[in-house]
Amino acid sequence: MPRKRNYHKSYSLVEAFYYAADTFPNKPYLQYKEKDTLINKTYPEIRSLVQYLSASLYRLGVRSSDKVAIISDNMWKWIVSDLAVLSLGAADVPRGSDSSAGEIAYIIKHSDAKVCFAENPTQASRVISELEDGSILESVILLSGQPEEITAAAPKNPAIYTFDQLIDSGREAYNSLKDTLEDIRKSLNEDTLATIIYTSGTTGVPKGVMLSHGNILTDVYCMLKVLFPMEKDRWVSVLPVWHVYERTIEYAIIMTCGSMAYSKPISKHLLPMLTEIKPTYMVSVPRIWESLYTGVVTKMKAKPMMYKLFRLFQRIGIVYYNSKKNLSNEIAYFEKQPFLRLLGIKILSFFRIILLFIPDLIGDILIFSKIRKILGGKLYVPISGGGKLPDYMDDFFNAANINILEGYGMTETSPVICVRTPGYLVPRTVGQPLPGVDVMIGNDNFEPLENQHEKGHIYVRSKIIMQGYYKMPEETRKIIRNGWLDTGDLGRLTLNGNLQIVGRAKETIVLTGGENIEPAPIEEKILECDLIQNTMLIGQDKKYLAAIVVPNQENLKKLAKDLNLPTDNYEALCAAEEINTYLISKIRAKVNVKNGFKAYESIKYIAVVTKPFEVGDELTSSLKMKRNYIADKYADIINETFMKG
Repeated sequence: MPRKRNYHKSYSLVEAFYYAADTFPNKPYLQYKEKDTLINKTYPEIRSLVQYLSASLYRLGVRSSDKVAIISDNMWKWIVSDLAVLSLGAADVPRGSDSSAGEIAYIIKHSDAKVCFAENPTQASRVISELEDGSILESVILLSGQPEEITAAAPKNPAIYTFDQLIDSGREAYNSLKDTLEDIRKSLNEDTLATIIYTSGTTGVPKGVMLSHGNILTDVYCMLKVLFPMEKDRWVSVLPVWHVYERTIEYAIIMTCGSMAYSKPISKHLLPMLTEIKPTYMVSVPRIWESLYTGVVTKMKAKPMMYKLFRLFQRIGIVYYNSKKNLSNEIAYFEKQPFLRLLGIKILSFFRIILLFIPDLIGDILIFSKIRKILGGKLYVPISGGGKLPDYMDDFFNAANINILEGYGMTETSPVICVRTPGYLVPRTVGQPLPGVDVMIGNDNFEPLENQHEKGHIYVRSKIIMQGYYKMPEETRKIIRNGWLDTGDLGRLTLNGNLQIVGRAKETIVLTGGENIEPAPIEEKILECDLIQNTMLIGQDKKYLAAIVVPNQENLKKLAKDLNLPTDNYEALCAAEEINTYLISKIRAKVNVKNGFKAYESIKYIAVVTKPFEVGDELTSSLKMKRNYIADKYADIINETFMKG
């Protein structure tokens, strides 16, 4: 069962950080690697850096309501910069380094940023080279590197500083500014704007989501009511720190006085860090859980006998786990079940548990305990969000007794709306709404459906909803009406109030026969094939469905060798008729009536492309596909595909 404790209630994100530093003066807060050395910094040490940096920013002219851009990936200086900006009543405008130069330029200009933190000289050069007339950017601060390494020039060059330089000057200036800075800090409240996060979006220009201190604090406190992290917990950070999902988690760590370690999401960096840190909480997206899953399966395949045992015990574990869920009523039902049917399911589940207890225990000792050890061996709460966790991965981790708490949210809701909990984990759902968050299933006119267990639009009402889109009142009015926010997702509620996501409202494919198809479940099923790395369903206004397919290059070449096909020219290999036929057969073996799909949801043709989908191109920063962009990019290939029939 979850642990329980009382949490200090703060009036601002900055005050929460100061409380943690006062309450735990010797506790390590941040951990990160410098070469092979693990560095620890305590809460008071980080607080001092925040104070010095805020003093320097104040001397640079940063005031309440100003905007400060932060263009950087994960590093410990990010959170120092963030808290220093917030301490002055200003709002930060964060973005990752994988964004295009044009996108960064748009965000800096549109947000009216007057100061910009840049991760390194390369990022600073991109910022400066794209500066346009009308930009009010005055200063660029390098988090690493030196000013002379910046190669770009602009019509109006901003002043260049380094992070360390501002820390040093702030150390000297802080005492004289201490009272002023403290007054500013104490003037912050829940309505103070904390950040403007620009959503990449799958269509259109980026929109700046305005989140207040109160928006984020409310969401964090709602989460704490169901997840109960403690000050002894260790977290590992692998998601983009600028993204609202990771950011809110970092504030939750502060509010619970936990410790956090930064790691890159690549498994060769992540797995050693997990072994060393032994985290109790880990927040990630499906893509990273998938990489861990793939890594485990690849290792098992190297030993054929071990792989056979692995698959056997995995099947046993899935049946055993689902049987326990049937007994505890943790099943997603959307209509009342006949009493005799439920009784039969429970009796059958009871005998399965008795029969499989010993085999499941053996599998846990021989196989799954070793998998948990790879993840540090102490993982208490693994959390997944930012996209749907594929069912096959959910089954795998449940079989391994790693019960992932899948959540659901969006930038506009600070972000978490729902999450599974350790004490009540219903598979195939994203859990119940957080306390204080209302979820409604409605039609496309913000009106509730009579039956909330039917598929409809998902609407949310709570204090976690954004203040609006920056400088876009019309866009704000489109998404928020009478306090309800339209998530753009489709879903339904179980009889016990758990939410199941079934697709995106704007992603529905309509065939010429009038059939409405949600692509996400079909794409998820296709991706179970280890030959396929990315896929996107296509077929709007067509007679049938097709799919864009990006093969897994390594696995495809292994297949080619088995088929005696040449592998020296990868593009030619992908175009080979034998490969096309094989991939279609694998896809049709997954997507068919036998597996619960409708006949018109079958895939008639595929278009094989060689370039994997990448963040900043085909994918948003939260790994969602830019469907319209992909359709335009591969328009010629798509047209050729549908000309086949």
